[in-house]
Amino acid sequence: MTARLRVFRDAQDLAETLADETAALLNAAIAARGRATMALPGGRTPSPFLTALGRRTVDWGRVTATLVDDRWLPPDSPESNAATLRATLLAAAPAIRFIPLYTGAATPEEGEAACTEALRALDGPFDLMVTGMGEDGHVASLFPDAPGLAAAWEGPAPCRAMRSPTAPHPRMTLTLPRLLDSRRIVVLITGGAKRAVLEQARAAGPEDAMPVRALLRRGGADTMVCWAP
Repeated sequence: MTARLRVFRDAQDLAETLADETAALLNAAIAARGRATMALPGGRTPSPFLTALGRRTVDWGRVTATLVDDRWLPPDSPESNAATLRATLLAAAPAIRFIPLYTGAATPEEGEAACTEALRALDGPFDLMVTGMGEDGHVASLFPDAPGLAAAWEGPAPCRAMRSPTAPHPRMTLTLPRLLDSRRIVVLITGGAKRAVLEQARAAGPEDAMPVRALLRRGGADTMVCWAP
């Protein structure tokens, strides 16, 4: 199965539309199951979406969220994805239960067990998983050149420590099986360079050479790429 591509007028149109759809999805999940769960990205590109989502009407006290990945940095570091989430969605919706990936351990390898235990609160499929995509085709912190990629590609672990020679800082990332265990999957990208990478990823080739291919090919029926110029 190949994920569908949705094209938006501009980044703000993408952010506002995706925020409307996410709020509807969360409200439906709460009505059906009494709670809703999300795995979200950090960084600049998703920030307009996260800010817009915080303005929507949702019973936020019934929502639990985590990150798809984070740099192994204190949460007050401006390079931390947790800092992005706190400055956008969580600033507007503080009732959300947020489960960070950073545990305070000296290294992500030392923090894996505690992170795994914390993520048990999110057992079952995410109602929504949103990730960006790098110009090498990585998603979350599943980098094609990372020595630890194989360990994050299969198995029951929800998270893995990750280091890449081309990425600053060691990371903690959700594993591929955990990313795929989602009722809705969204790859959020903007700009011409990312569109060119996406077209390359949609072509034939091994998944581990461009990890986004695994989401595009293996995601469920409600998997989409949202792109704006």
